[in-house]
Amino acid sequence: MSMKVPAEYFKGIEYVQISSLPKEQKQFICESISYKSIITILKEKELITNCLQYQHYLSWYENVYRGKVQKLKNQDLAAA
Repeated sequence: MSMKVPAEYFKGIEYVQISSLPKEQKQFICESISYKSIITILKEKELITNCLQYQHYLSWYENVYRGKVQKLKNQDLAAA
């Protein structure tokens, strides 16, 4: 299971960029979050797309990702 990624900061905004998440998290998060949660940040004339506020990432990590990974592990154990 991938660990939580640290937050990035810009002008008081704590965020993660979905495209920089570990592959497994990136796949699962795209399947389970609302597109309304995705934000774009203008950082010194550069648009940083596909960002998620860090508080939303942490909530997703604890409530969705960990449960999904545990379920997959249990399925693997049952199949063995």
